Amino acid sequence: MNIRLICLTLLTAIAATAQADEFSWPQELAADNGDVVIIYQPQVEIFSGNDLEARAAVSVKSPDTDNVPVFGAIWFKARLDTDRESRTALIRDIEVDDVRFADATDTQKQQLAGFIEAEIEGAGFTISIDQLLADLDGSATGDATTDLKHEPPEIMLSREPALLVTIDGDPVFETIENTNYERVVNTPFLLARGGIEYFLYIGSNAWYESRAVAGPWARAQRIPEELRSLVEPAEDDDANVDDVRIIIATEPTELIMSDGDPSWSPVEGMELLYMDNSDSNAFLELSTQKYYVLLSGRWYRSTGVLGDLQWEHVPNDELPNPFGDIPEDSVNADVLAQVAGTTQAREAVLDNTIPQTAAINREDASFSVAYDGTPEFAPIEDINVEYAQNTSDAVFRYGNLYYACDDGVWYVANSATGPWTVATEIPDAIYKIPASNPHHNVTYVRVYDVTPQVVYVGYTPSYYGSYYYSGSIVYGTGWYYNPWYGPHYYPRYPTWGFHVHYNPWYGWGFGVSWTNGPFRFTYSRHGAWWGVGGYRPYPRPYVHGGYRKTNINVNINNNINIGGGARPQTRPNLYNRPENLARKADRPATPSTRQARPATGVQNNVLTDRTGNVYQRDPNGSWQKRENGQWTRPQDLDGVSRPQPATRPSQPATRPSQPATRPSQPATRPSQPATRPSQPATRPSQPMTRPSQPAVRPQLERDYNARQHGANRSQNYQRRAAPRRR
Repeated sequence: MNIRLICLTLLTAIAATAQADEFSWPQELAADNGDVVIIYQPQVEIFSGNDLEARAAVSVKSPDTDNVPVFGAIWFKARLDTDRESRTALIRDIEVDDVRFADATDTQKQQLAGFIEAEIEGAGFTISIDQLLADLDGSATGDATTDLKHEPPEIMLSREPALLVTIDGDPVFETIENTNYERVVNTPFLLARGGIEYFLYIGSNAWYESRAVAGPWARAQRIPEELRSLVEPAEDDDANVDDVRIIIATEPTELIMSDGDPSWSPVEGMELLYMDNSDSNAFLELSTQKYYVLLSGRWYRSTGVLGDLQWEHVPNDELPNPFGDIPEDSVNADVLAQVAGTTQAREAVLDNTIPQTAAINREDASFSVAYDGTPEFAPIEDINVEYAQNTSDAVFRYGNLYYACDDGVWYVANSATGPWTVATEIPDAIYKIPASNPHHNVTYVRVYDVTPQVVYVGYTPSYYGSYYYSGSIVYGTGWYYNPWYGPHYYPRYPTWGFHVHYNPWYGWGFGVSWTNGPFRFTYSRHGAWWGVGGYRPYPRPYVHGGYRKTNINVNINNNINIGGGARPQTRPNLYNRPENLARKADRPATPSTRQARPATGVQNNVLTDRTGNVYQRDPNGSWQKRENGQWTRPQDLDGVSRPQPATRPSQPATRPSQPATRPSQPATRPSQPATRPSQPATRPSQPMTRPSQPAVRPQLERDYNARQHGANRSQNYQRRAAPRRR
């Protein structure tokens, strides 16, 4: 290893560690008089939209207590500002509902409660999204889209290097300005014709030619300068592209490619084989001799992989048992996110419920719509909403108003052509747009809060095609949407043809079936090929002479490289795109003295139960309870046979003289159910007694293990996200 690589590796590790430390727990706030409040990682009770309700163990050190920590518990509500690009969230606008200090005198309790509220309300805490989702309830699904389609596309297998060129139906040609050539507009590839000759650019300075769109195609020996000038020269070597097979598809198609005849190897210790000379996920279950492939998050089954086959869809929660037993450090572990019931599938589902949020200036008037002629609207079945057909933008007519969604922001106007202003509320009817409509994805963009200056908005990953289905997530609705053909061509979201695979941190990645280097398509919003704000796929590289799958082991060295090569982020922060920055409003800044910082030398091993008792887990895995200023061995972890209050004592907390400032209530509430643990979301106002107290240990263990898993997952992401050599 050379010195430069060693230095780069060290800097990468340092950067990842430093960034991870920014949101490590516990965190502390220091008061002007020297008192210090330590807040342990919150235990989530309710999470919905950008609303958070949680409880947390706290401790206070002050001269009044001789700097001996006094432990207690708080219950609070807050808003959550999330940045999925950095996978961090800011807990803000905190409102403390209740405080309990059993580890203090009666006089101290009132003083400490007032001090806690005064210090925490108005402060800000940073948490990683991975820490947050690890603490959420595994039964949450977000919005389940019931009318997704799962009919298989045409599934092809090539035993030689191949490139799938997708065309949205029959080729539609358009003259290339200032040339004697025409290009096919309904494909993301540069495919042009002049007379009886067709030319195709596949990247890496490589061109192919044919006498027909369908082929056969061969490496072009001479490229007209008029066409060559349409692309920027690539730095990639094109020496190994002569043997690429070009496959033209005008119907939904997926390509699986193997290096020669399919070769099969056993999944460790299981009656399951995987195709080891392919970049795709293909398996053979030995007991049934059935073959399975994973495409766009969906599973399909057949009696073989070669020839004219009938493929059937297998729901993600109906796979044979061996799939759920694939080891986490296996070369095939990336498929676990699409196997219902696994930890990876649960985390993917939960991650799909966390929105990307932003504050938008209500005065923003930057949005406009480009129509291909006069606006043309068509009805959406079963709801009184119409959508504009002859534009790439998502524009709707409902009653006398027009609504449009652009890069995660809603706008409203009195006319289809504007002027447009930032919308503060969206009719419920729009959120009923079905998956059969090409703009179904806008139903995952919400307005959370409204102030006189700002609209707080957000979108979940479903906005860019990630949907819940049968205990897992899949990509795309599966519906085919007719494009708009006029003087302009406006494509719609496809599900098939782009080698879509899931990555636990970056979401869905796109690729082509062959490349010799970086290969991407970039289109502007108006006239975009498809997708939210344009289409930018990256390749899954083909290694000539054999495929190599890279082991995935999140516990050893934290090195994750699924299938080889880089994939694109499909979790970009759309609000941070350069063209959208002017829309954003500055959030109220948290003063540096009110921004919590990681507490040094303090372990994140203190939790509270639902009644406010505080527990600590020692290095041996045993629990201790805080009572009378001491850590003691608890007697109630596994339940006791005596009457016990079902809720914490209704001890009033001393409130500050000024109420905490909170934004106004949301103009619209997210339709998805709250993501919450299994405990009741509301606490009875009156104490209730019951014959026995339920065991506390299972909830403490669950919360502690989730805390540890979230920290590990967060560190794994930081290592994965740090700069890498390509």
